[in-house]
This record gives sequence, C-alpha cells and structure tokens, in this order.
Amino acid sequence: MRLAGKVAIVAGAGWGGIGAATAYRFAQEGAKLVINALEGEDRLQETVAQIRAMGGQVEAVAGTVAEANTWQKLVETALTRYGQLNILMHNAAQATIKPVIDMEQEEWRGSFDVTVGGPWLGAKHCIPPMIEAGGGAIVFTSTVNSLITNPHFGAYSSSKAALNGLTRSLAMEYGRSGIRCNAIAPGLIVGARQEAAMAADPLEDQMNRDCYPIGRYGRPEDIANVALFLASDEAAFVTGTVLVADGGLTLQSPEALVRPSFRQRWREDVLVPQPK
Repeated sequence: MRLAGKVAIVAGAGWGGIGAATAYRFAQEGAKLVINALEGEDRLQETVAQIRAMGGQVEAVAGTVAEANTWQKLVETALTRYGQLNILMHNAAQATIKPVIDMEQEEWRGSFDVTVGGPWLGAKHCIPPMIEAGGGAIVFTSTVNSLITNPHFGAYSSSKAALNGLTRSLAMEYGRSGIRCNAIAPGLIVGARQEAAMAADPLEDQMNRDCYPIGRYGRPEDIANVALFLASDEAAFVTGTVLVADGGLTLQSPEALVRPSFRQRWREDVLVPQPK
C-alpha cells in the first residue's frame, strides 16, 4: 500500500467528483482520512459511507475552505484522531461564469476566496504539523483553463492560474522542510453528477469527446490516480510542477481539431464538412 501509515486531508470531497474519488483512492492505498465539503452537503456523507464500506478510516468536517476555522477543525481532527498529518489534497473551487465586466465584485472575490484562498489557508494550517511529522505532500486541483481559457471563464481561469503560482511558491519556500507541492491540471472530467446531463444532449456529448485525441473525456478516477502518485513517495523528486492530465486536449492546435485538410491527416471523420 503506497500510503500506509499516512494521514491525509482532502478538501472538496463530495461524492461523485475528483475529491471523493481521490479520498477513496487514498483509502484504498492505506491512508487515514479527514475529508471536507460545504455545510449541508449530503454528498460528503456519501463519501464517508463509501470509504467506510471498503474498510477505510475517515472523519468528515463540513464548512467552507474560505474560512480559517474550517481548516483549524480539519487539522485538529486529523491530529486528535490520528496523531499526525502527512498529505493535503485541495479540490474545492468556485467560479461565476460570465463576462468579466458583468461580474460583481463579490462574485470575483468569491472565486478567489475559495479557489486560491482555500489552498493558501490549507497550506498555512497544514504545513506546520506536516513538518513536525517529518515532511509531506500537497496536491492542488488546478485546470487546463489555467493555461488556456474559454469564453466567460475570466474568474475561473484567473484564480486557477493564481493557484499554479501558489503551487510553485510553496514548493520553493518549504522544500527544505520536507514539503512537496504540486498541482494537477485536468481537462473535462465527467463524474456521476454530470453523466445524466451529458446523456441528455448526445450532440454536446459527442462534441466534447471529439476534442480529446484519446477519444474520451476524463473520469474522476483518472485524476485520483494522478493525485495518488503525487502524494506518494514515488513522486519524491517531483515538486513545483503543474501536471497536465487532459487526454491530449492542449497538445493540439485549433487547426488540428477543426480544419478539414489537417484533420483528415489523422482522423477518419471530419468535424467541419467540406463545402459543396
């Protein structure tokens, strides 16, 4: 077991998404867990139930990652229940999808408070006990939209790009204290919550899949496996990186995807038909 004897906090772990899949995967590899989601989030208890059903040890602390008291409770629970802290995985995010100039100040601030403020608070509260335990690993969920972007993604892309910067800064400042910090930049990840919506629009579903050279979008388990590697001792020489896990989405130019003469070189189907 790659995480035997380790204690991990996973924030943003409502069942059906990346955080829950990561918590479950960590438990499979022997980690003891404290997981988090918002107050009133029933999916958090579903994650607890799934982990305990497979024999894992887990406690839950509800609350927003944008508040210091949530992190105080998470760390206190880890130390009281398990006696140490070795891993932080932060998955929670918030974003308002609208044009930048139409966004209210509280919407912009809300995105940064959760998406990059939460990881900052997590690092602030988790790093001291991790150093005391002899070192540890931090894994943040970023996004390919921190490297590229889409219409109306101003707040989301900006806050995730800031998260990438925080990742590098933490790796630089605390590496000699035994702390590694990395981020994962996923492409489109479809979990249980999104499956019904995707199935309801077959054309949208196919167009989404069509953007990925491997022929599919991602699943939460795909990112959980990357997080497991980064959290484990197998990644002992990996720090300060933003690891892109996007099924090849960002390796292609727009022309490779939509220009018929280019696409015919490597795809049997043509997304944009030749004009008659």
